[in-house]
Amino acid sequence: MRNAKLSWIIFLLLGGLMWHLRYNNGLSQANIDLLIKLGPYAVLVLHITLILMAFQDSVYQGILCLLVPAYSFYWLFLVSDAFLLRAIVAGLLVGIGQDSIAFYNNWFNAIVEVGKNWIASGGGDL
Repeated sequence: MRNAKLSWIIFLLLGGLMWHLRYNNGLSQANIDLLIKLGPYAVLVLHITLILMAFQDSVYQGILCLLVPAYSFYWLFLVSDAFLLRAIVAGLLVGIGQDSIAFYNNWFNAIVEVGKNWIASGGGDL
């Protein structure tokens, strides 16, 4: 129970700080642009960390985290008992989550468009 209370305190402090920095003019526009550029890479590092922790939990969970998009976040919030890591990840995602989702959405759409063009060309040259 003590660990859960500490996790809530960390989440509220970190999430509040990230919200202030990103959405409440806590940073200059140049630093916000830097946060937007580096946020997706921070999410990637968090994702890799979650994959490694899921493999420590069980190989099955690790493989699911590795192969199924966003399963690592499902594993963290609904399967694992890593309350402190939940608080840190959720707090960081308050500030970098929205921009990271937009980045990866654009990246995925570009990949789908290349695949669609390849199929439309009959599998030949793009």
